[in-house]
Amino acid sequence: MLCSVLANLQADDFEYKGNIGFESSYAKHDIAGKRDRQNALRMELELKDKISSGQVVFNANAIVDQDDKERRYVNVNDLYYKHEFENSDLLIGRNTRFWGAMEFYNHTDTFNTKDWLNDPFDYDAKIGANSIAYTQYFDNSELSLIAKVHEERQRIQDLKSVNNFLPPNYSDDLVTQGNRDRPTLYLKYSGSSDEVQLDYSFIYQNGYDEQRYLAPVGRELKQHAYLVDKVMGYATFVNGSTIYKTELAYTKSRDNRVSNYAQTSFGLEHTLYGIVGKSDLGLLAEYYRYHAYDDSKLGAKEFGNLFANDVTLGFRWTFNDSADSDVLGGVDIDQDNHEELVFVEYNTRLLEKYKFKLSYEHLAPKEGSAFQELDLAKVEIGYYF
Repeated sequence: MLCSVLANLQADDFEYKGNIGFESSYAKHDIAGKRDRQNALRMELELKDKISSGQVVFNANAIVDQDDKERRYVNVNDLYYKHEFENSDLLIGRNTRFWGAMEFYNHTDTFNTKDWLNDPFDYDAKIGANSIAYTQYFDNSELSLIAKVHEERQRIQDLKSVNNFLPPNYSDDLVTQGNRDRPTLYLKYSGSSDEVQLDYSFIYQNGYDEQRYLAPVGRELKQHAYLVDKVMGYATFVNGSTIYKTELAYTKSRDNRVSNYAQTSFGLEHTLYGIVGKSDLGLLAEYYRYHAYDDSKLGAKEFGNLFANDVTLGFRWTFNDSADSDVLGGVDIDQDNHEELVFVEYNTRLLEKYKFKLSYEHLAPKEGSAFQELDLAKVEIGYYF
């Protein structure tokens, strides 16, 4: 019914897309009190309406989980108007942004709060942010001034979910160092080179940090958002069949409990074309480092940062078939305690309008870790329109 209504509305200036799907997961574990199965319906809808001087964009997703009552919700992640001038535009409303160059984790992707209720390990799962942004465009670059207003709280899955690693006294009420509606400002310059295949971005951030720490408030454990000054940059350089990537960031904390810190990541992806028939094989290697400058204050371990000193090795097998099939897999190894996370996922399209995804993860923590050994398999199928 929804698809037929949208089809009747379609005009030259109106666009829509979305999907309706089902996911089912099974977890093998020995964690007391946690269920091993979870099933949910997922829906996503995006609408774009172009008008004479710009466009209106709407994007929302919904989850109805059969087993987890906390995962029964609707999120409006994008609802904004973008006014277009000759060489610039002005965006007002709620929106999501994706920053960074690395494949597996982007520590420069600080604009949106991550959606733990959806999936705490899916770093593309985000909560929309209320913002206003002005962007000026040049020949091969652009300059944006962005103000984000209001810090979003992070809800979590229920206590029986294996994706809930927090104690029962956790409360999603957010404690902020300043006013919760205090603007976080971003100045972002992005460009590309004519001479070589180089894309780059530099960002200055003043306001609330993307990561938060947990601390007790009375009998409850709550997230604390603190203020920072942050400088970041990321770039990709293509040389033949190899892509070189990097992300760099330095954060000066305004909270006396949190250490100043730096984050670095380097990686490459080399593609072997036509390795079997029409298929291509991409080989990936990435390194991530989080360095706290004061060990007496809060650092990577206290924030639960999983990419503090990690090497990730992976592959991407692209079949180049009519179904757009591919396989992405790899292993992440913590260099400090040698914990390992093995992952693989297969994606394909069925009958043009349907997509199928099968994924598997194996977490092998060491003794004393906040995590426990876990095998997680998930199947997803959806209808796309």
